[in-house]
Amino acid sequence: MVISERPVEAPARQATAPAWSLRRMHHVFARDGRAVVVAMDGARGGPARGLERATEAVAKVVAGGADAILTTFGMARAVAGVLGGTGLIMALDSEGPIADYGVEQALRFGADAVELKVFPGNPNETKLADLRRLAANCAASGMPLLAEPIPVSFQETTAHTVQNVAKAARVAAEAGADFVKVHFVGPVEEYRAVTDSCYVPLLVLGGPAKAEPRDALQMAADALDAGARGVVFGRNVVTHPRPDRMVAALGELVHGGATVDAALKELKQLW
Repeated sequence: MVISERPVEAPARQATAPAWSLRRMHHVFARDGRAVVVAMDGARGGPARGLERATEAVAKVVAGGADAILTTFGMARAVAGVLGGTGLIMALDSEGPIADYGVEQALRFGADAVELKVFPGNPNETKLADLRRLAANCAASGMPLLAEPIPVSFQETTAHTVQNVAKAARVAAEAGADFVKVHFVGPVEEYRAVTDSCYVPLLVLGGPAKAEPRDALQMAADALDAGARGVVFGRNVVTHPRPDRMVAALGELVHGGATVDAALKELKQLW
């Protein structure tokens, strides 16, 4: 199992970001400038599989070596005792504008970054204005900002093309995001257009749980080959029978440079 170390250098915007922003980025990205983040914000609408017992769920992914978790304010408060030194990204997704109070709340919790989902191309509400206001407040407070730009909507999967994902990632970077979380859309050769045009670190989201762990690991490996700096996986980790081992397998890929077969072998040996 690869246990990542905190980075000597931050992976993003070292010349211009405030010192506190750089320090917080150290808690999300490891020494190699890559990150394994576990998304644990899926219970905002009620109990979700794998997140029923919040403290136990977080303890498992921490034991597996996650660099950071992404979760809600309520869950962050509930799991503070088991999170330890693992990075904390606060999900600020809300029905209404959050830029005016989200950063202050995250600072009080000791968060290392904040996250907001936006929807470029959505005909009704893109939330890009909120992202720009949030970016300004984050910059003033030294709080790193993770943007999750989803072309049009989660439901409009036909809009999740390589071209649209590339555009969405760049739009989020231009709005002031310090790093982004986006869909992976293969093949690897085509996806390099996404990573090449995005000048901030790019992490790929996992989406719905795959039928087989190998499929999730293969997607992570392909994204890394295409230039991604890591993953933000939720359901593919927390719904696995051994979330700790799934995190460890992802760590082998992201930080250890392992093949999918090698990562899967470790997962199965200790499962």
